[in-house]
Amino acid sequence: MNRRDALTTAGAATMTAGLNLQAQAKPGSQKTYVLVHGAWHGGWCWREVADALRAASHTVFVPTLTGLGEKAHLVSPAVDLGTHVTDVENLFAFEELTDVILVGHSYAGHVIPLVADRIKSRIRHLVFLDAVLAQDAKAFLPPGVGEARAKTAIDGYLLPPMDVEWFGVPKDHPKADWVRKHLTNHPLPTLMETVRYNNGGPAGLPKTYIRCLKRREGDQPDPVEPMVRDKPEWTWLTLDTGHDAMVTAPGELTQLLLNIA
Repeated sequence: MNRRDALTTAGAATMTAGLNLQAQAKPGSQKTYVLVHGAWHGGWCWREVADALRAASHTVFVPTLTGLGEKAHLVSPAVDLGTHVTDVENLFAFEELTDVILVGHSYAGHVIPLVADRIKSRIRHLVFLDAVLAQDAKAFLPPGVGEARAKTAIDGYLLPPMDVEWFGVPKDHPKADWVRKHLTNHPLPTLMETVRYNNGGPAGLPKTYIRCLKRREGDQPDPVEPMVRDKPEWTWLTLDTGHDAMVTAPGELTQLLLNIA
């Protein structure tokens, strides 16, 4: 076991079944976290993790991206990846945030590196939680897939959410119904827009990838691990839970985030 994997094991070992965190942050050591949700979700999904980080005396923001969650009434065909990047950039601007640990779950693996491309100096560390990694000159969906999905999408651009099990939340999980009732349609254009870095994207920033081990792909090779593990600027960590780790393993996830330098 290398040092990076040991961090995961040691962090998980300190947790109880609840959110029993280690000591609160010492004065002057408080951190600022911005937690960005994935597709079909909203800021609501971070509730337990955000509460726990705040209980440890840290500052936490959980923005909801345009057209999702409580902002579902703002959805339109004009909402694209750039809209969501601007959502987060504006949060930094209006809250005057600096030295931020910016966390992106799932689809937000396309949002947070583009935020870094625009305002890199305000970011301390990027954390990709079971996320799809954005690649310059590529979209979230492969060529042709978005166009095919548009033919069956609601109003030609809205993707209805899958059931909670698709997100790694067992159907008998105590929060399954809570997750199910809060999921909203996701605007397809956000997944079809090509990523364009003008300032190197996330290059130059320390980055952590947290892989949730109970993956939908089963035993298929992990497409992300060879891209980041043991690479400069990257730390590779794992959690033995499903995709929505903030729901199924909030305590363990919180501990990993607290360990981010």
